[in-house]
Amino acid sequence: MPLSWSTLSASQLCIVTGEATVTRADIDAYLTRAIREGTQGYAKLVDMTACTLALDTDDLEAVAGRLVRYGRGDRPGPIAVVVGSALNLDMAVLLKQRVGDRPFRIFTSIGAARWWLAAYQKSHAAAFATGLGTRGRSLRVV
Repeated sequence: MPLSWSTLSASQLCIVTGEATVTRADIDAYLTRAIREGTQGYAKLVDMTACTLALDTDDLEAVAGRLVRYGRGDRPGPIAVVVGSALNLDMAVLLKQRVGDRPFRIFTSIGAARWWLAAYQKSHAAAFATGLGTRGRSLRVV
C-alpha cells in the first residue's frame, strides 16, 4: 500500500507515510478511514520523502476539495507535509493554495514539521482552555 498510517491517540497525532507512487485513490482511502476513525481533529504528519505524488490537475482539485470537506467543523487538525523532491513540493504547494485557512505547512525536514505541530497544538490548546476560538488564527514560526 503506497500510503500507510498510524494513529497515536494519546498525543492526537496521525503519522502518514508515502512510499513508491501515491495516487488520488490512495489519498481518498486514507481520508475515508480517518473519517471513520474520527481523527479529523488530530494533527497530521505526512511524510512524502520516499514517494512520488501522481496527481493531475483534476486529482489536485478533487483532493483539495476533499481536504476542505474533511476539515470542516470546529477544529480541523493541522497538517505538516514533509517533501523530499521538487515535484512533491510543487504538488504540496498547489494543495496548500486550495485548502483555504486550514492549518497546513510544508517542510523539508521531519524535525521541523514535528516542532511546528507540537507548537501549534500547544498554542491552540491554551485557546481552547480559555474558550477562545482558533479558526482563522495562524501560528507564525520564527
